[in-house]
Amino acid sequence: MTRGFEWFVAWRHLRDPERRSRRKRAFKVGLVLALLGVADLVFLKLHGSPLRDPYAFASTRPNPVYEWLHVAGVVDVIVAGIVMYVGRLFARFTLFTAISIFGVFLGTAAPIVALSVMSGFEADLKGKIRGAKADVVITVPDDRPFLDWPRVRQTILSVPGVSGATPYLEAEVMVRSGASPAGIVLRGIDPASAASVLDLGRATRECSIADLAHPERVPVDPLSDDSAKDAPTIILGEELYARTLRVFPGSLVDLVCPLCKIGPNGPMPGLKSFRVAGHFYSGMYEFDAKLAYVALSEAQAFLRLPGEVTGIDVRADNPDNAPRIAAAIGAVLGPGYEAQSWEELNRGLFMALRLEKIAMFVVLTFIALVASFSIVSTLIMMATEKAREVAILKAMGASDGAVERVFVAEGLYIGLIGLVSGVLVGVAGCLLIKRYGLPLPSDVYYITQLPVVMRTSEIMIVAGSALGLCLLATIYPARLAARMRPVDGLRYE
Repeated sequence: MTRGFEWFVAWRHLRDPERRSRRKRAFKVGLVLALLGVADLVFLKLHGSPLRDPYAFASTRPNPVYEWLHVAGVVDVIVAGIVMYVGRLFARFTLFTAISIFGVFLGTAAPIVALSVMSGFEADLKGKIRGAKADVVITVPDDRPFLDWPRVRQTILSVPGVSGATPYLEAEVMVRSGASPAGIVLRGIDPASAASVLDLGRATRECSIADLAHPERVPVDPLSDDSAKDAPTIILGEELYARTLRVFPGSLVDLVCPLCKIGPNGPMPGLKSFRVAGHFYSGMYEFDAKLAYVALSEAQAFLRLPGEVTGIDVRADNPDNAPRIAAAIGAVLGPGYEAQSWEELNRGLFMALRLEKIAMFVVLTFIALVASFSIVSTLIMMATEKAREVAILKAMGASDGAVERVFVAEGLYIGLIGLVSGVLVGVAGCLLIKRYGLPLPSDVYYITQLPVVMRTSEIMIVAGSALGLCLLATIYPARLAARMRPVDGLRYE
């Protein structure tokens, strides 16, 4: 028996031409659902997305009715596609074959969508961290004063792959406006060089980084006294600006440093007023609620650290090369300095995300594992039902290996059809979500819609795992059919 004939026999075993009448009914149901979903999305596209709070600073979350209609439209289109696909399966294949193919389909499409969404969250988090923090941070160990930072900065700028470097001074202080105090991280930056390293320039609202160096550009609150004109400027995170302190451009806030001033009896709190220039929106609650920027010189004067910095932020040409650039900077500066990439500084966070993604992949792979058990049962039932055909093939001279290859081919047909359709639908679903988006509650997730990032390596791993499970599922039924004797198949004929 030739190989081509073996694949032909395997294909004929899976087909059930008597079930074609069900295809039209499933197609009609799916078509109606698809039309409803498309009409929903088109209606929302034409009428826009009214905001729940038109005065919210960075919130773009639509009202609940719009959210539910949007989600319903996207889900409706996806369900319609699945209904038409299932109807097509039941029209062309036997009942158990169609169920097995659909199991492989789900075991492939679901992990692709889930892993792509998790990769989207990971990429979104990395982008936000990189926007507020640098790719590489240079510090001095043992809490030594970092005073020679101008020379170190020029040395860093000469390292290949470095596109910018800026000093910063960081300390934990208290801020208050009226009776609303809050603990924050005060960060002094150099307005001239910070824009080349941080994405703060694109994140600021109602102000710019240059306002830290030019306080005269910031309006003065008409209700404040004359001393407000001479107050230095500060840029606050949006949560701190709008919800904690409830201030506006020109408002005065007081910074309190518990141990920054020396009095007759030792350390005592230091207090200084700053004028709010505006706010920034980084997209991360931790930054927007706890971070504030002032000019480096003002931070040094307020913290009583003249000429000193905490470290130097470095921007790499490519963030993926940050570990290599950090190693190169460390080699140039020598053992007196410590260079850490943004991945090292956030290693625990990204390790947790990686472990979560692995756990999600393992859990969703059980769908494909259940589908492989379905393939085993389908092929065993097929070997029993087709005992007469197997006996005739053996009586005509087919070898045990040929019969075994027929049933392996049947399992591969099931696996390949479910795999290809699952990959196509998974990728299409990701593109659909990416194009139209699924809105999320921004007060919970701090993003407006579900992020999606597809990676070829993850899709290939999912596809390879599903195909491997399908191939393993064919081994036992194929050997069972191959060991069948012609006399057993023809005994009751």
